[in-house]
Amino acid sequence: MNILDCIPIGHKNAIDRDVLNDLMHMGERQVRRLIKEVNDSEDDSLLIINLQDGKGYFRPAPDENNLVKIWRAQERSRGSGVLGNVDAADRYLSRGSSKKKKKENLLDKNQISLADWEAQLSLK
Repeated sequence: MNILDCIPIGHKNAIDRDVLNDLMHMGERQVRRLIKEVNDSEDDSLLIINLQDGKGYFRPAPDENNLVKIWRAQERSRGSGVLGNVDAADRYLSRGSSKKKKKENLLDKNQISLADWEAQLSLK
């Protein structure tokens, strides 16, 4: 069964996680993997979200962009929390090392001055 057949459109029609698991005859992890596959697909018309408000999973209706923005903020926050935990693990694993590595600022690393850019252009 295709998971998209089980996920309704519109927040008001959201499907509870346990009901979805039963419909799909799968465990929660398998269902979440299928949802991730849909969301990772190249089809920009497909999105499955859960606002963590107890209602469950749904595909946003065309007039629910505000809910997609709320979900996106929720997911970004969750992601930054996970990265914070990864940083803590890195600190833990590097404890006691003689040289503490300074965190690399990728923005600074990837910057190029206007003079450098002009010099590179003149070499071409």
